[in-house]
Amino acid sequence: METTLAIENIGFGGAGVGRLPDGRVCFVHGTLPGERVAVKLVLEKKNYTEGELVRLLEASPRRVRPPCPVFGECGGCAYQHMDYDLQREVKTGQVADLMRRVGGFAEIEVRPTLASPLQWGYRNRVSVHVDDGEVGFHHRKSRRVVRVANCPIACDEVNEQLAELASKPPSGRGRVTLRTRSDRRGFSQVNDGAAEVLLSTVRDMLFGLTGHLVDAYCGSGFFAKSLRGSFAKTTGIEWSAGAISAARRDAADGETYLQGAVEHHLADVLADFDDLTLLVDPPSEGLASDVVAAILVSPPQDLVYVSCDPSTLARDLKKLSACYDVRFLQPVDMFPQTAEIEVAAACRRR
Repeated sequence: METTLAIENIGFGGAGVGRLPDGRVCFVHGTLPGERVAVKLVLEKKNYTEGELVRLLEASPRRVRPPCPVFGECGGCAYQHMDYDLQREVKTGQVADLMRRVGGFAEIEVRPTLASPLQWGYRNRVSVHVDDGEVGFHHRKSRRVVRVANCPIACDEVNEQLAELASKPPSGRGRVTLRTRSDRRGFSQVNDGAAEVLLSTVRDMLFGLTGHLVDAYCGSGFFAKSLRGSFAKTTGIEWSAGAISAARRDAADGETYLQGAVEHHLADVLADFDDLTLLVDPPSEGLASDVVAAILVSPPQDLVYVSCDPSTLARDLKKLSACYDVRFLQPVDMFPQTAEIEVAAACRRR
């Protein structure tokens, strides 16, 4: 079935959003706000539908030509068809919307998304899939491998490795991570330039605090080591033994790293020390319930929450609002051309 649709906004995940005559929401990838499009409905549910773009009837002036030949097939990028300023505006609006819908925050300050220094060629590592001679990324709507020998958001060094792998693909199936030689093992940010913007954001949020910094989910110490000059004492907590080993190698006086799950250590750390500031940077799943409980039992005066998933951030901030006011949120565009959003929240105990 084909129908005409007016695209109103962009949903979390990257699809354009319009409404059918019967009121149901319709999601269409590859469309922009303000466009009129012809779509073919490919999935119909009671409350929403999904459509495939057939043709543009009225194009947005903010539409640009995607440089990647497999954009729309590859599941990695969702925003190559929109100008970069619009990408940032969309991400700012999505954070604010999730805070309202999921977090229940009627009024909250979401600052404009900070730009990545590089919009292309920024990724210092990518994970590609290998499937019987095909090397690339999964299709947007399936597990089929879309063949890729050059990724425009990967840096040159990674693309050289990708081209070599694609020219001599291994047999069988699996996943291969390609990375720059300078990239640390263990968790690290994939965008070095935007990571520095994020670090500057967190540093500003913690400006003037000098006591004891607790860095939960610290990895190999990206935040802790950059901030240790501002705090008298720093304690990092991380489950990965390899990352903790890397963090301990150049630890300074007053710098301690605990290996194990955050929920196993945090309650004791918060109970045993005074003048604490807490920084959390959990995986996309957000904070475990035991971590939230530990924070609420012994709430530090200041809390900074760095998140790669605004929906779980909104959920956790709603729980933490029993003790904390959210001063403001600052999105940082760690992942240009994609629908992924990084955001830092500055919170203060009420």
